[in-house]
Amino acid sequence: AALMEQQTSAEGSIGSRVLEGRVAGPLWSDACGWEELALICGERDLAVGRGMLNLAPGWSTRWSATWKFGTGKRAGPVDGLNSVPLAGCVPWRGFTWRTRQFHRPGLEPMVSTGRQHAFESHREDQFVMMADFAGDTREALSQPFLLNFEGEGGRREHIPDFLLLSDRGRWLVDIRPAGRMDDDDLMKFAATSEVALMLGWGYAVVTGWRPLTWRNVDLFYSRRRPMQDRLGLKPMMLQAARAAQAVSEPITFRGLADTYEFPALARPVILHLLWHRELGVDLTAPFRDSSVLRVAPEAVR
Repeated sequence: AALMEQQTSAEGSIGSRVLEGRVAGPLWSDACGWEELALICGERDLAVGRGMLNLAPGWSTRWSATWKFGTGKRAGPVDGLNSVPLAGCVPWRGFTWRTRQFHRPGLEPMVSTGRQHAFESHREDQFVMMADFAGDTREALSQPFLLNFEGEGGRREHIPDFLLLSDRGRWLVDIRPAGRMDDDDLMKFAATSEVALMLGWGYAVVTGWRPLTWRNVDLFYSRRRPMQDRLGLKPMMLQAARAAQAVSEPITFRGLADTYEFPALARPVILHLLWHRELGVDLTAPFRDSSVLRVAPEAVR
């Protein structure tokens, strides 16, 4: 409760502006972005780290970022990051697997990019899935660059977890569970936030997910891949949902599946339509047979 109060009272940062846009009530899966599903570190916490930075005039030319392209590297001041070509960029650190390893790295395929993307923990894997579900991601880079900045103790370094390119611009994202950030972490996150703000990018430290949202999206995730529809169930389900919506008749998951003579065949098709945002459901409520669905505005036309 204290964390939520701290987050909702935050003002001024890009992350807090996202939180300020939240309202009580349904969070429709066909219209939300990943940042509406996420719990994001508030401005008060970042202010602690910001006080440990050297932001004297000219900092954006003194601070630098180094990218990896294959076996080569490219470094330059952070004020030139918008001009860096991203084609061929590879993660800054290598990913290793060994017995008794505490964290769990891996590769997660994204439907939106058609490629696999590296992650270093289960929470990072969750973020990749949520960003994929958001539907507007065009590119995702893991550990995009090494940031060298001036902070308490002299020159410091930080590697952001992700750089997202979406229809709404670029986002730098770090993943860190709530309650597991010390002052040194906050200084690194604040430095990354300052760079993103200077470049006109978004920045967020994702600490978790709104209740039930991850569980619901994980259910739809099982039907994210392209599927053959030899029975023509996708247009049939959309037509039935449109007909109900046209007369303002609520239609539930079970009710929509029951419009077909073999409901067991219709259910995975409906989950597929939910992942691809042709149908929508309230993600803040448990997904069950009685969950009310709606046709996404884009699918109505």
